[in-house]
Amino acid sequence: MNKYFKKLKNVIHSIQGVAAEVYYGLPYKNMKFIAVTGTDGKTTTTLMIYHILLKNGFKVAYLSTISAKINGVEYDTGFHVTTPDPWVLPKYLKIMNDAGVEFVVLETTSQGLEQNRAIMIPFDASVITNIKSDHLDYHVTWENYANAKFKIVKKTRDGGVVAINEDDKKVFEWIKKNFSDVKARGKIINWFSQKEVQDFSQSIDGITFTYGGQKFDVPVIGEFNLSNILAAIKITQKYIGLERIAKALLDFKTPKGRMEIVQKVPYTIVIDFAHTPNALEHALNSLIQVKRNGGRIICVYGCAGQRDKDRRKMGEVSARLADITILTAEDPRDENLKDINDEILTHAKKSGAMLLKRFSNRKEFLDTNLDEFKNISKPAFLAFDEDNTNSREDAIELALKLAKKDDIIIFTGKAHEQSLAFGATEFPWDENGRVKKALSKSE
Repeated sequence: MNKYFKKLKNVIHSIQGVAAEVYYGLPYKNMKFIAVTGTDGKTTTTLMIYHILLKNGFKVAYLSTISAKINGVEYDTGFHVTTPDPWVLPKYLKIMNDAGVEFVVLETTSQGLEQNRAIMIPFDASVITNIKSDHLDYHVTWENYANAKFKIVKKTRDGGVVAINEDDKKVFEWIKKNFSDVKARGKIINWFSQKEVQDFSQSIDGITFTYGGQKFDVPVIGEFNLSNILAAIKITQKYIGLERIAKALLDFKTPKGRMEIVQKVPYTIVIDFAHTPNALEHALNSLIQVKRNGGRIICVYGCAGQRDKDRRKMGEVSARLADITILTAEDPRDENLKDINDEILTHAKKSGAMLLKRFSNRKEFLDTNLDEFKNISKPAFLAFDEDNTNSREDAIELALKLAKKDDIIIFTGKAHEQSLAFGATEFPWDENGRVKKALSKSE
């Protein structure tokens, strides 16, 4: 994107943000805001903070990628939206303010921060879950991307707590080098690290660990979620003791499409939002650690068109960690799906993956004898290249047909999103519903 156009867009968003806040009566003034950003883990961390505060009697609302929730009422926030535009955000805030909300947990993106969509809102606390490589189609360089994320710290009030992932070494070094005076300027930086945890264990039912002498038992899958939990703890400790935080997390429910278990037997089905190489690596490593002996991992995903092409390195990740990978559509937009899959396969082949079959259309898939694929024992790829929703429907069906007892199937990339984009058209899509429909069809 042209840098002058970006600057103009940021100015327009700033003006809109101020105008919208004034129009809705400056609703942010009576509430405290906890903001969450990062490449991966934003939604889970947002909902954990919300859940902990809610269970401990606070009047709290959240606004996330998935939805907004105010007094138990859920509001749809759009197809592919994280931080709503400057006119929509104050609209939700007014509803929250009128409902007597004390705390708002706000998930925000690098674009949302850079474009000043929340320009009037000061944060009482904030979180950076991690900063990997993403959205470089917009930010161009990692440093630009990181600087956009770091605006969340600059928007945090003096005396406010900022939780940052010390295990993200690149971020740790970058912040120490470029922002060593943050504490001196009044921000309280609470670094969190998995090194602080003892007695960690995990299973398909959740993870347990000890932190600060307190035992935690949280029903979420994945060691990577430990970082999200620690971020939530570091923030909520400002308001609540560890024992009460641990008690609240006992019944935390995984957000829709975030390592969400759809079925456990005879094989496990998981739906997740992983759409970057880092997120996919975390998800697959977590499944490897909990899968049953003899079970395989079948991974179904695609990469979005007109987005950061580094995401297509997911091919290398699944070639290394999954037994079977099925490539399909994940919002190709104006790019040809076959071309996207070609790029993913280029990365996969560097890791020794074997391409078994490509399906150009549904008829070709239906005419294929799948028996030859049922006993795959090495990293293998199959791909669906049809430029319509058939490609994802057929990929789901194939995964279920290939699955055997004790296998784990993970569907990633769509999760909570309610559309699948081909060209300029957003076709209705419900990943969970499609998987359950295919399951009933296979029974």
